[in-house]
Amino acid sequence: MSDDDRQESAAKALKLLQEEAELKGAARQNRYPEQKFFGYFCSYFPEELLLAADLEPLRLLPDSGNSTPAELPSYCCSLARGTLAREISGQWQDLIGVGFTHTCDTMQCLSGIWAAAGHTKTVDLVPPVMLKAQGASRYYLSELESLVVQLGVLTHTEISAAKIRASIGLCNRARELVSQLDALRPQLPSPLVSALLRAGQLMPRSEYIKALEACYPTIQAMAMPQEQRTGILISGAVLENDHLLAMIEDLGGRVVADDTCTGYRHYSGPRVSGRDNPLQDIVQRYTEMPPCPCKHRGLNERHNYLEALAQQRKARAAILVIRKFCEPHAWDSLSLARQLQNSGLRTLILELEGTDVGGQERTRLQAFLENLT
Repeated sequence: MSDDDRQESAAKALKLLQEEAELKGAARQNRYPEQKFFGYFCSYFPEELLLAADLEPLRLLPDSGNSTPAELPSYCCSLARGTLAREISGQWQDLIGVGFTHTCDTMQCLSGIWAAAGHTKTVDLVPPVMLKAQGASRYYLSELESLVVQLGVLTHTEISAAKIRASIGLCNRARELVSQLDALRPQLPSPLVSALLRAGQLMPRSEYIKALEACYPTIQAMAMPQEQRTGILISGAVLENDHLLAMIEDLGGRVVADDTCTGYRHYSGPRVSGRDNPLQDIVQRYTEMPPCPCKHRGLNERHNYLEALAQQRKARAAILVIRKFCEPHAWDSLSLARQLQNSGLRTLILELEGTDVGGQERTRLQAFLENLT
């Protein structure tokens, strides 16, 4: 292949990833007609087992609008309201199923409402809340064994240990590539990196790996030092678009470290394989990935992780993003902000209805960034 052909291939691959991030899976049936997709909400739902069942994991994200279906009260988060509205309107009828992870009361209740009011079969997974508690690993393993049975019945597929090992290898390759990309984050536009990471949760994993491998040299060539920008660590739940990161970039900031559900936290954690029972590899990986506020591994675990991440990336400040009515992140934010500020990291708690931002958010962000400089 000539250099011109490589450049053209890389440009197409980069465009594909950006389109997938923007479309949020809307073109899946046209682009990947032979693939069967399975929806999920949480990074703790093991996509390795979905891939082993010949399914493609699709993170379910809401539209930009703030619709509220009659089945949910208005004081639920926009993620729950927006995704249920899309389900009721039939936008996900092609999905083989939808996986719910017990992370908060809203998601636990949404599972039952979805099964009653929606069109798609549901599967529930209840990982341990205290990941390092006595017996937690055994319990987690039992939950995964039950999930294997449920997925096998749903797809009429035998999920063998060999298929699970192969899917672990595929996921490990994607996480390796994303880790390389995340290391370049301080030198790349924040919305670009966010979109590329979100694309990996919305398209077939093998296609994602192929596209990221093809365009990675181009991304490396785009990386340039931005010493004049203020380095920001961002932490939060789901970000279904890049509006907030684009605003931070526009105001002279740069997201140099990411701890969001749709960002690097989804891919982080050890890449393990090789045990006789591959389910134990999955248990180890999800137990040791950086915890979100819905999971517990120690009183100072999240603070220590974020403080170390900020120091490693030379972040000057942190922005804790909370979706309105998201109780786990809201409860976590005050103590986390206090701990980060005590460690010398200026911190802003930013509550959003969804992830669209406007004049009010711009004013707060501008004042916060200007105060840093």
